[in-house]
Amino acid sequence: MGRTRWLSTIGLLGLLLLGALSAFVQQPATRAADAPSQQFSGERAMEHIERVAAEPRTLGSTQHAETRRYLLEQLETWGWNTEVHRSVGATNPDEGTRQLAAVSNVLATLPGTDPTGTVVLAAHYDSVAASPGAADDGIGMGTLLETARALSATETAPRNNVTILITDAEELGLLGAEAFVRDRADQLGTTVLLNHEARGNEGVPTTFRTTSPNAVLLEVLSLAPGTVADSAFEAVFEALPNDTDVTRFTEGGLHSYDTAITGGGAYYHSPLDTPENLSDGSLQQMGIASLTMTRDLAGRDLATVPRAGNDLVTTLPWGQARYPQAAEAPLAWVMLALAAAVVGLARWRRALTLPRTVISAVVTLVALAAAGLAAFAVWQVASTVEPGQASAVVGVPYTPGPYQVAMLLAGFGVLVGTYALLRRRLGAEALAAGGLLTFALLAVLATLTLPGLSSLLVPPTFPVVLGALITAVMPRKHTVGRVVVTLLALVPAAVLLAPGAVSAFEVDLALGGVLGTVLFAIAVWLALPVFENLWSSDARRSWWRSAALPALGLTLVAALIATGLVANRPGATPPRQQQLLYSIDADADTAYWATSDTPDSDWSRSLLPEQPAVLDDAFPWVDGEPLAHGPAPIAAQPGPRLEVVADRGDPAGTRELTLRLSSPREAAALGLWVDAEQATVRSATVAGRSVTGTEQGEDFGFVFHGAPSEGIEVQLVLTQHADTLPVRIADRGHDLTQVPGFTPPDGLVLVRPISAVTRTQTL
Repeated sequence: MGRTRWLSTIGLLGLLLLGALSAFVQQPATRAADAPSQQFSGERAMEHIERVAAEPRTLGSTQHAETRRYLLEQLETWGWNTEVHRSVGATNPDEGTRQLAAVSNVLATLPGTDPTGTVVLAAHYDSVAASPGAADDGIGMGTLLETARALSATETAPRNNVTILITDAEELGLLGAEAFVRDRADQLGTTVLLNHEARGNEGVPTTFRTTSPNAVLLEVLSLAPGTVADSAFEAVFEALPNDTDVTRFTEGGLHSYDTAITGGGAYYHSPLDTPENLSDGSLQQMGIASLTMTRDLAGRDLATVPRAGNDLVTTLPWGQARYPQAAEAPLAWVMLALAAAVVGLARWRRALTLPRTVISAVVTLVALAAAGLAAFAVWQVASTVEPGQASAVVGVPYTPGPYQVAMLLAGFGVLVGTYALLRRRLGAEALAAGGLLTFALLAVLATLTLPGLSSLLVPPTFPVVLGALITAVMPRKHTVGRVVVTLLALVPAAVLLAPGAVSAFEVDLALGGVLGTVLFAIAVWLALPVFENLWSSDARRSWWRSAALPALGLTLVAALIATGLVANRPGATPPRQQQLLYSIDADADTAYWATSDTPDSDWSRSLLPEQPAVLDDAFPWVDGEPLAHGPAPIAAQPGPRLEVVADRGDPAGTRELTLRLSSPREAAALGLWVDAEQATVRSATVAGRSVTGTEQGEDFGFVFHGAPSEGIEVQLVLTQHADTLPVRIADRGHDLTQVPGFTPPDGLVLVRPISAVTRTQTL
């Protein structure tokens, strides 16, 4: 028994170390500006980012236009054929207030010698208001420019056409990509697109989405150094309301990769997204992979891409493992059959009973859920004590490490506590076997409901099931051999689940932290037979010894939460972030401060003392979302102007209006709304772009970004339900300094500011 306990202890420590090493990714050293011309240099790429990310690049701003000019200038210098694709992009009609924009996409092409299709490298060049956007999407622009330079320095011309596509107005609703797909996608032939994004400022670039069929795409990805992809995380991403330009590219039939960095989420969409805060290693790693994949695809027969099958992928420390998606369901069902065989053999040996095994399977599910809830509770406690530490756009603190460890420890404590309470009642073998049955059943369920998700469970669990089957037929006297087999079977779980947990924690603490803890909990539950070897068989332990371990665990969790609160206290981190909206309701001669966030600083609470309420007259574009708000001084700003150019009606009650909407203060965004009680808009044309109308009882509204100084023409065909037609109009900008008495908050930074004037005009 002593040898077994020591071997189990050493084995568990080894598995823990192996998991930690698997989760740690050594990023490549940044190559200097004097690196060979055909190589990707992170230093050269960073020079481009420093140039374009000096100021925010909101649509219509001076920096936005200057960035476009710089991109074209650089690409022309390297011999690429450039153009600006100008159009009007629009969001889908089912997304509330429609977003439209006059977009200017940057295009550059390197013609192929014998093209079988086109390789497109994509990023976007606009940013949100108040953010320089060094990561989002400066990292994409820097990667594309340095890749374009390296390709042009290659002596051999590519076989396939290579196109640089840097879209406009991505932050406003993927509008540049939508316009490109609508106007140009069918001209490209077979196309493979590599999209580059960021949801933070550091971390390993991860390809979190590929289009179907993906077998060739994943083959190319696996040949590039340092690439990471996981079908399970892709399935989760697809199930959530996430969007990048690839959403529109996929609708246009473009075969695509979607790659992003997600670490350092607290800097995302904030004034702190600056070049000095962007990880050099992440940029270098993204660039090497992009250049390698582009060269590979530029020389391939792209006609094979749509004819290929679909694969599932998971990333190992030494590369990616792929297997056909057609094998997903058979593998899950085989794993379930093997898990049932483990139960059958154990029952034959009278090590368990079927009722206890079924109960253990349910306990496994409950224990995993409880571990996730415990992790969630850690973050809820911390954010309740100090809400301001979650002021970032994605709701994560600048220093999440102590909370991440506390979440893992809380989840581990729940599992150990559950096992301690039930191991005597249900039996250690029943709990372990019931866990295998649960994981196998979940894998089968995943294949039926969310294809790809089973790759989260099958690769780490299948070897454990096989190991359990082997140990079940081994003689009981071979205790050391049984332990060795069990430990070896756990190696894939450590190698696969640890990196997955780390990737999940990078997303955020609310959702990602819970998922990361659940992945860790799966690994712990799979290792129950090894933990059983460490469990004391002394039934006469005193109550205080039994209570010591849970008390110690709670103390450690509390200490880690306290450490996180200290590490994220005001002044100990970069400035906290505050969203602030301002709007003048010209009809009511009032003005408001407002936010969709919860006021969590003395400064924001002083401006926004009122509870959240719907303020559609002042903020019609939020579509009824309650806003925390407060009174504001009225700035001397003229309201938007609406002129009737033509007004025609017919006896059937249809009214056709041609209007000109403009902003005397030359705000870049203009909006118009028609209430469903007043009229039903059958169709509309905004700045030449046809817009789908509404059904009976639905409000109509749009915001147009990038409006010229003379305004835009709007054509409405509607059925009017009253004698008059009140129309709500607004213009929007981002400058709050014109508000009387406004001074930026001390020690805080503003994110996504808006300054608007709204009024109603009766037609």
